Amino acid sequence: MAALFDVKARFSEYVTMAENGEVVEITKHGRTSAVIIGIKEYSRLKENYRPSFVEEVNKWRQKTGGLSEEDYRDFEDKLARDGEVFSKESLF
Repeated sequence: MAALFDVKARFSEYVTMAENGEVVEITKHGRTSAVIIGIKEYSRLKENYRPSFVEEVNKWRQKTGGLSEEDYRDFEDKLARDGEVFSKESLF
């Protein structure tokens, strides 16, 4: 771990450490707030990255504008109906 003020003074040293495979955690006010990693580790992480469901939904919303108000109300109505059909009371 390295404090932010120390990283500012010795940045090239920490980059060299990262190039050699070390992960350098940078702390700010005593808490880890960032890391320096080498390009090999970054490439490995990037290659294995899979977007989360929320990220995919956000991409879809940006691309399409999301649901219209009418579509959203229809969706809520269908969820409510499904909740009634599949409630515990209806199963027994």
